[in-house]
Amino acid sequence: MLPPIVTSTPEQWHQRKSLGAFYSPQTLVDPLVAWAVTGADQSVLDPSCGDGVFLEATARRLRDLGADPERTASLLHAVDLNPDAARITRDRLASRIGLPFENVRVASFFSLPPPGFLFGPPEGVDVVIGNPPYIRYQEFAGGSRLEALERASDAGVRLTRLASSWAHFVVHAGAFLRPKGRLALILPAELIHTTYAAPLREHLRCSFEEIHIVSFRQAVFPGVQEEVVLLLAAGKGKGPGRLGLIEVETGADLADLGDVLMGAEVFAPGEAPQKWIPGYTDHPGVITLEHLRSRGFLSPLADLGKANIGFVSGANEYFVLGPEEAAHWCLPESSLRPALIRARQIPGLQITSADIALVKSRGERCLLWLPGERLTSAEQTYIQRGEDLGYARRYKCRVRSPWFRVPGVMAPEAFLTYMSDVVPRLCLNRARVVSSNTLLNIRLSGVPAALRRPFVTAFYNSATLLSCERVGRSYGGGVLKLEPREADRILIPSPSLVARHKESLMGLTAKVDAALRGGREGCLEAAVEAVDAILFAGGRIAHGEMASARVSLHERRQSRAASSRNGHKNRGA
Repeated sequence: MLPPIVTSTPEQWHQRKSLGAFYSPQTLVDPLVAWAVTGADQSVLDPSCGDGVFLEATARRLRDLGADPERTASLLHAVDLNPDAARITRDRLASRIGLPFENVRVASFFSLPPPGFLFGPPEGVDVVIGNPPYIRYQEFAGGSRLEALERASDAGVRLTRLASSWAHFVVHAGAFLRPKGRLALILPAELIHTTYAAPLREHLRCSFEEIHIVSFRQAVFPGVQEEVVLLLAAGKGKGPGRLGLIEVETGADLADLGDVLMGAEVFAPGEAPQKWIPGYTDHPGVITLEHLRSRGFLSPLADLGKANIGFVSGANEYFVLGPEEAAHWCLPESSLRPALIRARQIPGLQITSADIALVKSRGERCLLWLPGERLTSAEQTYIQRGEDLGYARRYKCRVRSPWFRVPGVMAPEAFLTYMSDVVPRLCLNRARVVSSNTLLNIRLSGVPAALRRPFVTAFYNSATLLSCERVGRSYGGGVLKLEPREADRILIPSPSLVARHKESLMGLTAKVDAALRGGREGCLEAAVEAVDAILFAGGRIAHGEMASARVSLHERRQSRAASSRNGHKNRGA
């Protein structure tokens, strides 16, 4: 008897990560198979078979539907890049069917042209099922990436360089389906909300008669922070079709998947929600948000300024020094710029010279070395040290000249946290410091200097924080991530609204600053309510609905984080 998960030992973790392999729990596998496989004569492909759990469940399903062992073996097809996974799948299927199973190919799925000569009928298979590898774009490189881009392009889908491996995989998997075929996959939740997945979402809508997305409020992979969704697409070649969005608590709620799908929020052909998140468009708070924008109370950040990443040094441990280290190397004060490299270094509503002095007193790295044209002897010695330690050969360093001068250094009017737990934090840069790319640099050219302090206070209102939740990306661990293009879309109070309430907002500055520095969610909620009362009082604005919508999206993030942490804790127990 084979174990249910065969590649989950600690020593195999790094190999699994490099292959993008996170094998699937039975609570997701069985409902997917039951939905996808509806007849005893259907051919099924798992293009990333892993430990064979999907095909083993499919073999059971085919036998239950009346297929004999020989027919079952002929209908199942597997591919995996990992020879060990292919061997395990072969053994698992042979054990389940009671016959030798040879329909396993060791290869990169991207290297296989679709679909016929490999898997029987020239028009493809009836079902493609599985859990595609997840390799982030930073590690997804070389020949595999080129093959993946070519496969997506062949299908008419143009994916950006930010797309991770799974997106190309989904496009290629669909090409192996015969007309009216079904696609049933476990995918990263990035499918439903990222900008880079938008071309894939459009492709799926155009290709299938009906699509359902099942999201989860709690993490479903024990010990893994990555959030996942189920993609269920039926009727290949009969799009554009309907889209159904549904959210459940855990995989245990999928025992009767058909009943679950009956409760989906449905979009007809031609209706295209910006994100495929359940409740994203129909909450009353969202309607209020659009109402505020139409009345000129809110504007996209891009109308008032611009979000950019901070400097990219290529080696912060070398270029950003602590005070003692800078003194040890005798680097001149004139070449050292106060710099932020961690979100916790902007604790409040504004960062001042006193805050920077406190960071220095703690001995933290907070001084960016920016040598001028004329180098001191101490700086020449420090450059030689960097070359001896190999920093000059790092990618970001070796592609610039000279390698030791960090480009793109600027002091913006404000900073915005790139990755956030409770809420994204906007911080006024009164100290005129610079930051690395761990923070977003915010230019506020459209906000008069006299309004910038009340403007930053006004940022902490329910409408803007709801907008952040809607445009940002929810990642594992309950983190909300905002890329520059997403930050530019955040709806923020207009200068005219801030000017109207300037004095009242200035009176709240200390309260909001203390709430942020205290780090207690309850205190921050009280501060947000106070800002709401100023900005939206008398405007017949249902700010309670906005707050409710924001809290529901925030709690959705946090519940996944808690379940992921608990799963990891239980796994290690």
